[in-house]
Amino acid sequence: MDLEKTAKIGTALSNPIRIKIIYLLNKKPMSIYELAKTLNLSRPVLYTHLKKLEEADLVESYLVLDDARAKRMYRAKKFKFYIDNDKINEFFEK
Repeated sequence: MDLEKTAKIGTALSNPIRIKIIYLLNKKPMSIYELAKTLNLSRPVLYTHLKKLEEADLVESYLVLDDARAKRMYRAKKFKFYIDNDKINEFFEK
C-alpha cells in the first residue's frame, strides 16, 4: 500500500459515522434509503460519507432492478489496514 492510499483510508476511517457505515454494510448490502433511515441522516450527508469510503476503496456500489426501477446498493469491501512506525518509514526510505 502506498502513501496516498494509506492517507485516503486514514481519512475515511477518521469519522465515527463512516466506521458505523462500514459496520452496517459488513452485515448486509443496503440502499441509501436504508442507511439514511438506520443512521438518522439526510441522504446528501450520507452521500458525502459514502463518497469518502468509495474513494478509499472501502465500500462499493452496484445497481439492482427493483420493480422496474434501478436502485443503488452499497456493500463493504474486504480490507486490512495496519500502520505503525516501520510502515511510515517505508514510505520515505525506499
